Amino acid sequence: MKGLRQEDLVNQDVITELRKEFSMTFNHFYMVVTDTDMRFKQSYEVPIAMKAVFDYVDTFTSRIREMEQQKRDGVACKKEDKPRSLENFLSRFRWRRRLFVISAPNDEEWAYQQQLHALTSQACNLGLRHISILKLVGMEAVDQGGVLELYPINGSATVEREGLSATLVKDIRNYFQISPEYFSMLLVGKDGNVKSWYPSPMWSMAIIYDLVDSMQLRRQEMAIQQSLGMRCPEDEYGGYGYHHHGYDGYQDGYHQGYGY
Repeated sequence: MKGLRQEDLVNQDVITELRKEFSMTFNHFYMVVTDTDMRFKQSYEVPIAMKAVFDYVDTFTSRIREMEQQKRDGVACKKEDKPRSLENFLSRFRWRRRLFVISAPNDEEWAYQQQLHALTSQACNLGLRHISILKLVGMEAVDQGGVLELYPINGSATVEREGLSATLVKDIRNYFQISPEYFSMLLVGKDGNVKSWYPSPMWSMAIIYDLVDSMQLRRQEMAIQQSLGMRCPEDEYGGYGYHHHGYDGYQDGYHQGYGY
């Protein structure tokens, strides 16, 4: 940690001051990224892939100068030999799409089938919220497989599907710490962070939509979409297709510092 002496790393007074400076609590996970001057740049309330952190740091003015000097000096990290398929896959969605991941031991699992039923006729709501569905099934390596469903962001009722290899399914589960033995779901924001876990199927997607619609970036998207007249039919999403009753409330009720 640049700016701190080695002995300060175990100095409780310094640790207390750092937590106070960056509004960190002692009983919850919290991670802060600073520049070399120790000024706050970004915070994370859940673990995040280091590749995403490195990409963000590389946008700092101080880091750009370092990279230019490193390039002149011929300094570079050794390239990995193995394919980076998982990293490439996830990078497709960062800052572009949210992911709703559904995992089950097999495609006949009762909870899995119930969740698929809840997703019926939700293409418009998923599309407008920039949510892609990622279905992962199978326990053993030979049985694992997956499907990615991409919905048009204009809310049209079409869907594009992509098959996933068993290796990629395994890597995705390992990355998000998903057990292949149990049904589970999780929502991943545009920043690549997990926003919520669900151990059982959601009978209505309204709860998911409420969470997404409370996010700061989503509120900006909603304002743009409403100005363009983009909305879903009234018969979707429990009778209020575009969740217009919730949007007004979130204008005053949203208190999170970030949300994607």
